[in-house]
Amino acid sequence: MKYLPLVWAALMRKPAEAILICLAVTAAFTLFGSMLGLRATYDRIVASARMDRLETDPRFPVTNGLRLPMAMRERIARMDGVTAVGSLYLLRGYFQDPHNTVRVRAVDANMQQAWSELPLSPAQWKHLLETPTGVLVSRTRARALNLNAGGVLPLVTPPGTRADGAPFWEFHVVEIVADDPSRLSGYILGNYQYIDNSRPLQERGYAMEFRVAIRDPARANEISLQIDRLFANSGTPTITIPVQANEKYAINSGIAAASVTWPVAGAGLFMILLLMANAIAQSVRERIPEFAVLKTLGFQSTTLSALVFMEAAVPCVVGGFLGTALAAALAQWPVRFLPPDLLNLPKPTLSIAVLATAMGFVMLLTLVSSVIPILRLRRMSVVDALAVR
Repeated sequence: MKYLPLVWAALMRKPAEAILICLAVTAAFTLFGSMLGLRATYDRIVASARMDRLETDPRFPVTNGLRLPMAMRERIARMDGVTAVGSLYLLRGYFQDPHNTVRVRAVDANMQQAWSELPLSPAQWKHLLETPTGVLVSRTRARALNLNAGGVLPLVTPPGTRADGAPFWEFHVVEIVADDPSRLSGYILGNYQYIDNSRPLQERGYAMEFRVAIRDPARANEISLQIDRLFANSGTPTITIPVQANEKYAINSGIAAASVTWPVAGAGLFMILLLMANAIAQSVRERIPEFAVLKTLGFQSTTLSALVFMEAAVPCVVGGFLGTALAAALAQWPVRFLPPDLLNLPKPTLSIAVLATAMGFVMLLTLVSSVIPILRLRRMSVVDALAVR
């Protein structure tokens, strides 16, 4: 503690520069924390997806439409290794405002086994399946749409969606349920049987996707190929992929956001490393005579090295802590304040592990930025330094 006045005096030699450096480190660690948190979110999504769940979709949706005859479900269910096949139909529309798009995932009774990893209790499944117009809304979607249990969700859909010609569907919120870790923007589940019976006659009896539960995750790719070969020559060829593999593909497709999190975070740290190393080196270089006087008074080289390290550590630790805290605060930005088109963007997960990693890089940044000035001090000639003075 007795050396803190020396460290403080060194920092306050140029207070404006010290403040600017601290702000720069804060900005860098805000970016760094956000990138680490985003990477943690992607890892959590992949980890929560399962290899013993398959998704079967139309191979050529442009030509055949998003239509899978329900008869296909029964053939898949009879295959060796398959334990359940659920049907899904996606009802798209908007709520209150045309820009506020909403999707209701209509599921059948088989989804209770095929999608058993959803955080729903048997009572909640039963309530949904026994309520034709009922929907289960996850907490994230309920907050975004300002819905409560017992409320009404009027969904406006394109003309021709309903057999009776009505322009909207009136759903009733049965219950607000827990979020699914693999669904970034939450979900809304509806009753497939009710929606299918309400569609035009020629549109009934079709699903947009089958979700297949299998017994052995090691056979996921094998069974996926078997399903696709089974319908290869049919009027509706399929493409089947394990859910976990599909999540990995979705994350790494397009701009491959998951793969650029570390490079972006590293680029920010590298720039701050150059800034910190230059600032500390310049500060030590300008104070060589002062360090020579301290050494003459009996200060050991180890003590002087510790002083330089602490001088570098103060802005790094303060900026790193503030930057990570700011990243955590930004990650909690309410979803309802985001534009509807951005609701699917992942939010960084600022966990204890992310904070610990950020603090580890703070110490690494401090060490690397101060190592060259410390080596210079150890080679310093007291006589030459005092002669300059």
